[in-house]
Amino acid sequence: MKIRLDTYLKAHLEESHSGARPRRNRDSQDREAVLADMLAEAEAAGDPMRYPNAKGRIGWRATPQLREYLKDLKADADADAEEEAM
Repeated sequence: MKIRLDTYLKAHLEESHSGARPRRNRDSQDREAVLADMLAEAEAAGDPMRYPNAKGRIGWRATPQLREYLKDLKADADADAEEEAM
């Protein structure tokens, strides 16, 4: 089953997944199961929300609060990079 995620949420979950997973090759079925578990945990924390897409399938997108949080993190990282460049 394909998990439908918006761009913000997918990037956030994959970043979390890359930092948490052991460094070994996994097949895509394993990856989907791990992603589904992470999505369930994130949904319990209130980060993603479900929505019906244009085809009537359930998808997940980042809440406005998570989007703002990610934008703030990016702005902080950009500011730090500018400081280091000086």
